[in-house]
Amino acid sequence: MSRIFSISLIFFIVFISSSKAQEGGGKFTDVNYQDKIIEVFNNFKETENTSEIESMLMFLKKHDRIKLNDTLNSRVLYLKGVYHILSLHRYKEADTILQKSFKLAIKTKDRLLQGFVYNDRAILANYIYDDYEEADILYKKAIQCFEEIGNDYKLIETYYNLTVNSRELFRYHEAIEYAQKCLQLIGEDEDLLLYYKRIYYLIADSYIKLKDFEKAEEYVNVLEKKLEKSNLKNKVRTYAWFHEARADLNVSKGEFQEAVTNLKKSILSWRELNDATVKSIDKSYKRELSLEKELRKDKDVIIKDQRKILLVSFLAITLLFGLIFLLIFFFKKNKTKNNQISKLNQELNNLITELKDNNIDLKEKKIEIENLLKLNEQSLFSRVLKISTYNDTIRRISNDIDSYMDGNPSASGYLMTVRKKLDTLISEEELWSDFKIQFEKIRPEFFNRLKEVAPDLSVNDLKHCTYVVSNLKSKEVAQLINVSPRSVETTRYRIKKKIGLEKDDSLYDLLASL
Repeated sequence: MSRIFSISLIFFIVFISSSKAQEGGGKFTDVNYQDKIIEVFNNFKETENTSEIESMLMFLKKHDRIKLNDTLNSRVLYLKGVYHILSLHRYKEADTILQKSFKLAIKTKDRLLQGFVYNDRAILANYIYDDYEEADILYKKAIQCFEEIGNDYKLIETYYNLTVNSRELFRYHEAIEYAQKCLQLIGEDEDLLLYYKRIYYLIADSYIKLKDFEKAEEYVNVLEKKLEKSNLKNKVRTYAWFHEARADLNVSKGEFQEAVTNLKKSILSWRELNDATVKSIDKSYKRELSLEKELRKDKDVIIKDQRKILLVSFLAITLLFGLIFLLIFFFKKNKTKNNQISKLNQELNNLITELKDNNIDLKEKKIEIENLLKLNEQSLFSRVLKISTYNDTIRRISNDIDSYMDGNPSASGYLMTVRKKLDTLISEEELWSDFKIQFEKIRPEFFNRLKEVAPDLSVNDLKHCTYVVSNLKSKEVAQLINVSPRSVETTRYRIKKKIGLEKDDSLYDLLASL
């Protein structure tokens, strides 16, 4: 009984605690909100993830009675500003909010936050007003702040932004200088080099603008190596830049066909990126509307919860006593069921043992069937090899007759009749039809499923697919059909393109799945 009562009491405590947790607003509460704001700010400095900012702003909207000191308020305003930039794409509103944050950062002498605001307002100066001169001034002020506090990570970001901004001002020598400072700060940090890989494109394109194509190609090659290592989400954007630079270098060398190819690849990358951006903006607006509705709904729920808390407590106590009596009843009932369960478990163990034995038999039969399948395939291809050998022999005899008849115009018509009869023995269509019938006995649905995947495959392509699915190597196929291994590899590569596979994808895995 004491155990039952303890369980019931725990249930009651959990029930009441969950109600209070809902009232408190999840991770943010009236007690910990100051620490949580600092935590969100510090996390954003490291990851630039806005998901925690959204939760923080929702909490502060629900609890608008909370008063923040200047330090916390400046950081909340900054986070709200960047949320408008990154998630809502409302740049003018973001600029107004960031200016308010900056005034408080001046008041609290927070140089780190001042640098953040300088940096983000410089970005907005480009987005809103195309004022690159103003952006240049703001970026340099941000550098002063970050140098004072020794924040190399933000210095890297700011020098990167300065590089982009200087190019908009057509100051290409200056852009290269800022880019080199950025790379110097990154050093040998491979992760940062991958993240800021666009810096190589900016340097390369600046050299292109300065007509120094040798230097430009050097940095384009470095960018290509970084792209091969990178798996970041902005890879599409960087591919567009990379192909633009390649196209410019092609033009400088007079390689106009290659330039057109690279420009097409660049256009496709930009088009893909543009589609993704449009979807992201639509999603952001829908999310904002959803959050507003959710906020109004949550406020109504909080008001109702305050009125219901006494009723919930009374009901919980009633349920507690009811649960105690139910637990007593089920305890007695379950004692009888436990004996039945023990008996069923024993029967189940016996059944599992029997199933394991059956499974072993099935595995052995499967191995036997697979061996038989391999034997049938080997027999089939052995037959094809013999027929191919016979055909080669017939062709050589026909060629000998042709040579003899060319050298002896008076040769009898009988030789001509023999040659025609020999030609009738060689029918690729009949050989393929016979081979196909035999192969379908081994894999009945293979050709139908293959046609669904790639309806444009030729008869020769279908033959090669049967060789691949039978796990024949290129040399074995070459010997089988009397061609070079390189010719077999070329045919397989062409089949992969028709099916739509990438270079590194396995043709065998796809065909085996059919």
